[in-house]
Amino acid sequence: MTPNLLKTLWFLMPACWLFTGLIVWPEINSATRASVSALLALSLLCWGHLTLRAFGFRKRMFLFLRRLLAGDYETGIKTRKRFTDEISHLEALGNQVAERLRVYDRLRADRVSIHARVLDLLLIQSKDGLITANVEKEIFLLNPVAQKMLGVNRKSFSFESVLKPKVNESFNKLFQHAVTGRKINTEGTCLLQLPGMGAPIQLAFLIMPLRDRDENVRFAVLSIESPDTK
Repeated sequence: MTPNLLKTLWFLMPACWLFTGLIVWPEINSATRASVSALLALSLLCWGHLTLRAFGFRKRMFLFLRRLLAGDYETGIKTRKRFTDEISHLEALGNQVAERLRVYDRLRADRVSIHARVLDLLLIQSKDGLITANVEKEIFLLNPVAQKMLGVNRKSFSFESVLKPKVNESFNKLFQHAVTGRKINTEGTCLLQLPGMGAPIQLAFLIMPLRDRDENVRFAVLSIESPDTK
């Protein structure tokens, strides 16, 4: 892509007019020079107006797109209310795009909020020991049953505090195999010791990873129970 090509061509136009005028002007008789001068002045006035409109629109559009890409969907393009033209129409279309993105963002936020509340309700009401894993935030969250089984008061633990200790090496391998390997339901029995526990506990795990459209695991549910009761 040639940088500033449009600018060069745009400003080349009046240069060509001036050069042509210098050549043709001596050949124009005095009776028609006033008319030619009026037409030239009108053309320069129109060119100046288009220049201000085009480069002003370019600046506003670049700023608008940068804000959209940054996630600022409340942005917009200031447009004329009177004496509208094709650029005004493009600005209105840009504002419609921003409005659609705002609506979509609100719907997505509402959907995520509803899913989070439903999940919290299920975790609280479930009679089974459940641990949820937020892969993006790298946090394990225990429901009350799991807290009671493991004898801990905390309900959230970071991945590092759970997966790093050597005593949890088998659990780490099982978890990583489920979320980064086969990415399907994975069962296994291994020791688990969380911060605050006196001794590790042997548990049977069923790890259920939840994949997105790109087949990446962003969330997982771990069902736990004692191997003796399984």
